Amino acid sequence: MMKKIIILMVVAMTTLSYAGQRIKNIYIEKLENGVTAIIKERKDTQAVAIQVWFGVGSVFENDRERGLSHFLEHMLFNGTKYTKPGEIEFEIEKKGGSINAGTSTDFTFYHVEIASPFWKESLRYLYYMTTAPTLSEKMIEKEKPIVLEELNRHLDNPKSVLWDTYNKLAYKVSNYKHPVIGYRETIEKFDQKLVKEYFYSHYVPSNTYVVVVGNVNKDKVLKEIKETFGKVKGKHYKPPKVPLEPPQKEIRKKIIRKPQITRAYVAIGWQAPPISDRESFTANVLEEIFTGGRTSVLYQKLRETGLVQAVYGGYLSHRGTSQFLFYFVTDVDKVDRVKKELFKIIKEFKEKGIPEEIIENAKRKIINSEVFAREEVTHDAEALGYAASVAEDIYYDIKYTQNIEKVTKRDIDQYLRKYFGDNNYTEVQLLPQSP
Repeated sequence: MMKKIIILMVVAMTTLSYAGQRIKNIYIEKLENGVTAIIKERKDTQAVAIQVWFGVGSVFENDRERGLSHFLEHMLFNGTKYTKPGEIEFEIEKKGGSINAGTSTDFTFYHVEIASPFWKESLRYLYYMTTAPTLSEKMIEKEKPIVLEELNRHLDNPKSVLWDTYNKLAYKVSNYKHPVIGYRETIEKFDQKLVKEYFYSHYVPSNTYVVVVGNVNKDKVLKEIKETFGKVKGKHYKPPKVPLEPPQKEIRKKIIRKPQITRAYVAIGWQAPPISDRESFTANVLEEIFTGGRTSVLYQKLRETGLVQAVYGGYLSHRGTSQFLFYFVTDVDKVDRVKKELFKIIKEFKEKGIPEEIIENAKRKIINSEVFAREEVTHDAEALGYAASVAEDIYYDIKYTQNIEKVTKRDIDQYLRKYFGDNNYTEVQLLPQSP
């Protein structure tokens, strides 16, 4: 699926308000201070994934804060009230585990993967990081050059420029138009006051989801979560609704030329419904039909025929207006031919519909691949964390395969006609510098 962290769906979105219940083999409890604990016992593995999710990302930043969610990800590895800088990473890795974090437009999460005997201290380390970071002025100044160098690498990467340009064209209202990493002029001005204000406004219990999946005892894990995350105080915060974009009624196109490029990189996309919309299930099935591996339509029609060297795409979900994207790499002189073939395929599907057999095969592939993916505790935990923090309903994950199964040919055909127009898409071409 296109979003590497998980793209899973549910019919209706409601705010999590669990008093303590078990759904299938998943235990969910919202603690008195607002923290949501999600625990899944698994005896088929010796591993444990421990993750702390927050409903905070670049889409919620104001103009002074651009890049601050990502900057805080760095800062939380720079020491805590209880540990020195580097100590947590050292202790986790010494036990054979791994620790990392990720920041996106809609969420931020911190995660540890480790053998089950070490789950307790790993949970406590994540507790230290995400509730009691140092956030000292000295560490802020230390981290700025590191993040700015990361920004330099981002700006030097032509493909990053392509996607930054695409987002600025595609989004006119919501903050998805801004890069997650932010801008030089904002990063350089980050100070302790701003960093602390942002942290203590967003990294609060009501916006925290602690997920533990693996070979653990639910009662022991819940007790530890209550004794750590459950004792944290903080003002209530709920991520605001992300404004939807007005329906796009025109073609938005830009061509970028870079001297280091030797081939053409092209992104074409249409507005798509938010992750909370029922049509997001349909979009996932359509993604599988178009770009789901070697048997997919675009692989067969574009890759196997030699028109492109690579083709990707699918439903890129957001809390707000999402995108259904196609991205291909080809020779410069083939760009127009590839575009023509792509639009021809879409037009034929819109006019004639997609055969029932192709739709059913796509649904089967999604469901089967999900079964295999769930063998990894990391994937299992990510799915639950994403559901809780972004979709704001655990059923987003739990009923995923059921809702994929419910997608019909009528749903697919209607989606194509509704969203894929000839004059309402965004296109960015990254081409070699003209001679």
